[in-house]
Amino acid sequence: MRVLIVDDDIAITEAIHGSINWEKLGIAQIETAHSADRARKILKEQGADIIICDIEMPKETGLDLLKWYREENLDGKFLFLTSHESFYYATEAIKLHAEEYLMKPFKVDMMEMVIQKLIRSLKQEREIRRGSEYGKWVIGNMREVKLAFWSNLLAGRIPNTQENIVQELEKRRIDFAKEKPCRLVISSITNMEQDINTYGRSMVQFIMENLHSELLCGMPENDSVVYFEHKNDCIFVAICDEQEEAELRGKCRNLIKKCGTLLTSTVTCCISISCRITDFYEVYHRNLDVLSRNIVYYGDAFTEKQAFEYNVQGVPVMQMKVMDEYLEKRDKKGFMDYLKKELEGKERQRVLSGEMLKSIQQEVQQAVYAYLAKKGIQISLLLGDEVSVRLSEKAGQSVLDMMRWENYLLGRVFEYEEEVQKSQTIIDKINDYIHEHYKENIGRNEIGAQFFLVPEYLAKMYKKKTGQNLKDYINGYRLQQAKYLLNNQEMKVSDVASEVGFDNFSYFSTLFKKEYDMTPNEYRKRLSG
Repeated sequence: MRVLIVDDDIAITEAIHGSINWEKLGIAQIETAHSADRARKILKEQGADIIICDIEMPKETGLDLLKWYREENLDGKFLFLTSHESFYYATEAIKLHAEEYLMKPFKVDMMEMVIQKLIRSLKQEREIRRGSEYGKWVIGNMREVKLAFWSNLLAGRIPNTQENIVQELEKRRIDFAKEKPCRLVISSITNMEQDINTYGRSMVQFIMENLHSELLCGMPENDSVVYFEHKNDCIFVAICDEQEEAELRGKCRNLIKKCGTLLTSTVTCCISISCRITDFYEVYHRNLDVLSRNIVYYGDAFTEKQAFEYNVQGVPVMQMKVMDEYLEKRDKKGFMDYLKKELEGKERQRVLSGEMLKSIQQEVQQAVYAYLAKKGIQISLLLGDEVSVRLSEKAGQSVLDMMRWENYLLGRVFEYEEEVQKSQTIIDKINDYIHEHYKENIGRNEIGAQFFLVPEYLAKMYKKKTGQNLKDYINGYRLQQAKYLLNNQEMKVSDVASEVGFDNFSYFSTLFKKEYDMTPNEYRKRLSG
């Protein structure tokens, strides 16, 4: 295969040329160009399978080169490099069917992964074009055939009997001994959001599949690792040859470490006992459950034999009375220490499963929500922000995630309660909000939502602290603004009412007379007289 590197910065082209292990990737020829014009000449005369191209170049951009390339119907894959996270560049690259998009400075390992993905995609497309008959396609695409078989077997789409499995192997021409001992490694990948935003879901999936294949199965070209979505997690299953548990656990930890250098996702691996192909379905699903329960191994590798058998029935979770006392004292540290002590104790008792962690989260939420309700604070608004929701969803993953969520939860609750207790400050903010939005249809519901307060509680607090009803204050401020507008003799009185937030002129006139002992028209005549 041939690669063309296009960048107006000579140092960049040399860095890419010199840092990538081209031989490992099967790349025989590498050309460089320092302008789109020079790149076009090379592509016309010699062609290239993969073009690694900078977007921001003088005279003509990488997008211009890609547009020309598509118009010429040339056969190759584009990998764009850029120094700027520009939405325009990304959308234009997508429109022109650029295959990948990496930010500078790039990681060498990540660049190699991307190139490897492009090579695989090229081979698949060309193989499909060359062979139209199914038999020819199978011969050239045995990897895809095997992966589809493993996926169907583990998902239960192939009946789990020796006869059916052997028939399916023969039909697909897959050479795999039914008595061959294997171990399954089931990996749960969490905290993928940042990686997906940076590289895209397909690229992250490709990286995970290849790392599992190379480091666990000893195969640079994956034919034994399949991907599933399970609840909120991404699951990768590697079908590994029989080997010692300690050896495979070491490989899994190396995988976790390697993923940490490339990505920000968290990988947790569960290694099954030795099994035959007829047991794969049962072993996979059993270990999925083991993986979700054994959160003490989160971010690490463990074997099925090391896993705990949890029985949480009858095990006390949290003491509501204790939590209530810490909340009433607004003792965040005390609450956090109590939670940590309970988590550590349940971990020692071997009852801290994923199920137990979720139960603890529910009880903590119940205590906090009851506390907020007593204070008149709207729970859904105060704790419905993006950070609260994200941390809450992850709290059941691990002890650390639980502590992070609880720390944020208590911090937000106590900080806002302190602000509410400084009632005059809140009253000032409410008044400022009214002054800014008096023209709109606002009342205690709208203002309560703005300040995370239950409408009834807001109205009582406002009356208690100011001696005035909230509605009266809003109308009074509107009437003050109306007096200023009535100075403009050219403005209709009905328009003045509408301008200050009254949609009913009769009601406006009634309130105005009650407040100033004259109608709006009488007030205007007095001004002109």
